Amino acid sequence: MPAKAIPLVDAPLAGAIPAGIVMSGDRLLNARSYLTDGYGLRRRLESLPDVQRFADVADVWQPPRLKGFTVPDGKGLPFLSAGQVFEARPRARKWLAEKTIPKLDERWVRPDWLLLSCSGEVGKVTAVYEHHLHTVITHDLLRIVPSESSIYGWLYAYMRTPLFVAQAVTAQYGHMIKHLEPEHVQALPVPIPDETQRQDVESLARRAITLRRRALELQDSANRRYEQALNPEGLPTDSPDWGVIAAHEVFDQRRRFDAQYYHPSVRAIEALLRQASQQVQTVKDVVCDVSLGNRFKRFFGTKGTPYYSASELFDVNAPVTKRIYAGLLDDAEDYLLHQGWLVMACSGQTYGLLGRTMILGTRHEGVFGSHDLIRIHPDETKIRPGYLATVLGDEKYGRPLVVRNAFGTSIPHLDPVDIRTLPVPRFTPDIEAAIADDCEEAFKLFGEADRIESAATDKAQQCVQRLLDANFERN
Repeated sequence: MPAKAIPLVDAPLAGAIPAGIVMSGDRLLNARSYLTDGYGLRRRLESLPDVQRFADVADVWQPPRLKGFTVPDGKGLPFLSAGQVFEARPRARKWLAEKTIPKLDERWVRPDWLLLSCSGEVGKVTAVYEHHLHTVITHDLLRIVPSESSIYGWLYAYMRTPLFVAQAVTAQYGHMIKHLEPEHVQALPVPIPDETQRQDVESLARRAITLRRRALELQDSANRRYEQALNPEGLPTDSPDWGVIAAHEVFDQRRRFDAQYYHPSVRAIEALLRQASQQVQTVKDVVCDVSLGNRFKRFFGTKGTPYYSASELFDVNAPVTKRIYAGLLDDAEDYLLHQGWLVMACSGQTYGLLGRTMILGTRHEGVFGSHDLIRIHPDETKIRPGYLATVLGDEKYGRPLVVRNAFGTSIPHLDPVDIRTLPVPRFTPDIEAAIADDCEEAFKLFGEADRIESAATDKAQQCVQRLLDANFERN
């Protein structure tokens, strides 16, 4: 007998509401808006004495829909979609002709703004970082501009709480693709706790954002050090899209017949590695293991081990949305992640997530990782994790050597067999140590920023809950 299905949301399937509620505001007639937890939360928050609307504390707006014309990479203005904006280090996949973008000034964002997803998966919020500046940002993100700088951190932490996300989901409309309009967010309540509690959350949130900005600077520094060591004269590696190779190269080893594997620009990078370094090793020479888990059946539950997909790992402090019961899996240990290891996304598009690499921190110890992650366990007696992560992840000279190995059509993949053969240039110990120091400190700060940010979110949730409890006791 099949197991009885467990409802995903423990909510009533019917209820009664006053007709006046339906006829006010946006006049939503879909029952879902009134049966979810977010609607009840919103009504309770609106009854608090210490509450304002978003329109009172921030300017919430959205630029008009963008119809730009794409140009070759690097020839126009970089463009970021909504999903890319939430990545820890997004890479522009499209470039737009500047003259075709109307009201370009409205497309730039500012460091003291917040960005809120309003299409598809609504309710996600991020601060603005250096890689968002001077970049065309999609219209599918609402711009949240706090009216006062003193409330910036509180708004950010509050908008990350499940309390806010539940309300945002309730306010959405649409069938296949959900949407939020600026006026929907403007009407949502913003609880304002006492000054002491709010400032505590404010300082934590700002501290997390500051640490993350510093981490991004250090990661850029590691990449610059590596690029300087590899190509001190700045020789170009751009080459035509065609070239001639010897026939024996095609039939050697993996017998690759796809032209991208032999692209002249990739071969130019290989030549730089041989010329500039003291020695060129391969990944398998400096690691304990490179592995990829098999597909497995997932048993999700509220009390299981946290689970991260590849995209969640490479987003900024993505919350745990799924948990797996490890006891129901064979060889569960093979899927656990460990601090100090590297993981590489082995599924996705060559211009996107595929080949992205990161060092795992304390928050990843013992959690479940997707089967779409290649695990790389560095041998620290031979190489520093930070140096190896930079070699594999550098956008100019590292990642092109990784994604050349992608195979498949609609969804390209990478195989550990190919990752083990990637070249690793070796330099003097002081050069490698300087690169590793910057990279490892960057990922350490990323982890610390995530921890502090999560603490700020939890405190904001607790502050609001205390206001709700106090109001309930009064009434």
